Amino acid sequence: MAAASGPDDRSGRPLAVAQLVEALEMGGAERLAVQIANARAAAGDASHLIVMSGPGPLSAAVDPRVTVRYLGFARASVRDPLRFALSLRRGERLLSQRIAADGIRVVQSHLPGANFWGLLLALRGRCAVVATVHNNREFDYGDADHPLRSRLRRGAYRLMLRRCAAVVAVSEAVAASLLADLGVDRSGAARLVAVPNGVAEPAPLDAAARAAVRARFGAAPGDLLVMAAGRHCEQKNFAALIEAAERLRAIRQPFRLVIAGDGPLRPDHVAQSERLGLADAVTFPGNIADFAQVLQVADVFALPSLWEGLPLVLLEALAAGAPVVGTDIAGVREVIVDGESGLLVAPGDPIALAAAIALLADPARRERLRAGGLALVRERYSFARVADTLGDLYRRVADRP
Repeated sequence: MAAASGPDDRSGRPLAVAQLVEALEMGGAERLAVQIANARAAAGDASHLIVMSGPGPLSAAVDPRVTVRYLGFARASVRDPLRFALSLRRGERLLSQRIAADGIRVVQSHLPGANFWGLLLALRGRCAVVATVHNNREFDYGDADHPLRSRLRRGAYRLMLRRCAAVVAVSEAVAASLLADLGVDRSGAARLVAVPNGVAEPAPLDAAARAAVRARFGAAPGDLLVMAAGRHCEQKNFAALIEAAERLRAIRQPFRLVIAGDGPLRPDHVAQSERLGLADAVTFPGNIADFAQVLQVADVFALPSLWEGLPLVLLEALAAGAPVVGTDIAGVREVIVDGESGLLVAPGDPIALAAAIALLADPARRERLRAGGLALVRERYSFARVADTLGDLYRRVADRP
């Protein structure tokens, strides 16, 4: 249940709060923003969702009580500094006008792009801004990252710690990573607060619905149904999972692997599965709107990532009762206790990944991990706690001068 909400102390009306994202893609941060907006509307706030671009795959998931604003803005590349500066000015004007017109007093921004817009709002004094850090490698954008953009990003985050009303990290590990990356100690970041991600348990599927979902993904009765989801990029390391699938076939473990999501490396992963002769066993359905629901039929949820913050999809898998095999990295080991709430393997080791997945062909082991993961979510990662904590934070920062 979402936190109870009182009226805005200054006006007597509900507190106007907005979640700010650049796009409504199917990523964990964007899904969390939608869930928060929905929860605050249910709690009685005047809840808004501001999208710098236009509608996206998550638009249908927004509660009708949430006011959604699509600004239709596209930022120019930093490689053209003049056009970049002019586009920032135009974007800040569009955003500020929208904030003023809707009477929004608190904005929570999500992911680096939106956090940068939030910083501009804070610097101009438009409203109270809560920036959100979702990743424990917030400044790792690969070898192709533009040096100027990298410097600007770090400088912007240092300013956020000083000028935003608050900076939320989605776990204690993410907060520590941010401070280390910026060379700032905790005493210099009084406005940094950790609010670990949380999820709601999905409505249970009956036997007929479960059978229909398995058939939808081509899983035969004796197959081990392995599911994964995320953006097809270097971080998620789906190439290792596909190699693990080749190993499963070599040891004659019947399986069906479903890798949901989209991204720049998806064509490469499809080609890899075909090259390894796995086209009949590995499917790439793209974004699945009801993924948190269909996870209930997974015999295994695989998370082969190279790095993470506190991945929402991991918590969704645990809440759905899907036994987890994840990599032993910060952000995953923070949640999974090996052998109790999931299995951990070394990152980038497809043989170990395949061996751990094969262990879950044992129904008794699956059931132990399923029960352990669900108990963990109920104890530490409920979405009700997130909604309560953020509701309290919004009211504190809204009342500051």
